[in-house]
Amino acid sequence: MNQQIEQYAKKILDGQLLERDQIDELSRLSTDHIDDMLYWANEIRKAGFGNKVKMCSIIPGRMGGCSEDCAFCAQSLHYDTAVDKTPQVLSDGQIMDAAAEAKSKGVPNFGIVYSGKKVTQAELDRLIALTKRIKTELGMGVCMSLGIVSEENMKRLADAGVVRFNHNLETSKRHFAEVVTTHKYEDRVKTIEAGHKAGMGVCAGGIFGIGETEADRIDMAFELRRLGVDMVPMNFLHPIKGTPLANAETMPPREILRIVALYRFILPKTHLKVAGGRVLNLRDMQSWIFQAGCTAILSGNYLTTAGRAVEDDLQMLKDLGLETV
Repeated sequence: MNQQIEQYAKKILDGQLLERDQIDELSRLSTDHIDDMLYWANEIRKAGFGNKVKMCSIIPGRMGGCSEDCAFCAQSLHYDTAVDKTPQVLSDGQIMDAAAEAKSKGVPNFGIVYSGKKVTQAELDRLIALTKRIKTELGMGVCMSLGIVSEENMKRLADAGVVRFNHNLETSKRHFAEVVTTHKYEDRVKTIEAGHKAGMGVCAGGIFGIGETEADRIDMAFELRRLGVDMVPMNFLHPIKGTPLANAETMPPREILRIVALYRFILPKTHLKVAGGRVLNLRDMQSWIFQAGCTAILSGNYLTTAGRAVEDDLQMLKDLGLETV
């Protein structure tokens, strides 16, 4: 076993955080010593989270017609993809039915995701009313992903019972302009900070396999640590025909596991949620994500791509001796 990786892991287990130069060294070591990284990432996971795994499902409350130009996204108006460019908005009944179905399958947390840069005040009022219904009638935790939201409206969402707000950085500040040009990286940071000020948990992460460097990946992790988010979704590119990244290569499974393990070393007390691209990229190695330090999963279908059946994920967790929360 590599002694340097072991030494860094034991520092974390003793309650210390690693600095950038130490993580850079770990990054270099991880390529040739991935099994050691996975071993210690799993030890760090168990020390911080035991056998508990958070599980959530999402539904696109509004699909398509997005004004933004994120280079990986099928919903953008800027690209010729299979997604209808006229925004499709689900009714209250459809959202409630989806939440009830998720609960019936054993999923404790339900997220509502809206395409677009932001929502109108009328849409926010409707989502607040739906949050109260889901909490009262189904007893589920409700999360939201609504684009850029002001501090005032974040407070309204928190008061209604939204437990966590999702707003991803997507990548590093340096690489962001290569992926998105219709809004600024700082807009995303401000939205994350607004969620914190409102007292909600904040789910913020990014997507890998979009032309970023290893330094970009580490930069994003340190920015997420600085922002104090409590959940980091880790998405892995599922190339979509018609987008600028349509011809990008998917990531090898062991490279994905290495990245998850590296993030566990950087963010030892933060939930790491393996989300979009899990099925396509990891294939038969999906259960290895927990060995790499993952503590949360997005189950069921995603926004524009198929995911994995909730029943299959629950069986996987049971077989691994893990408990959903």
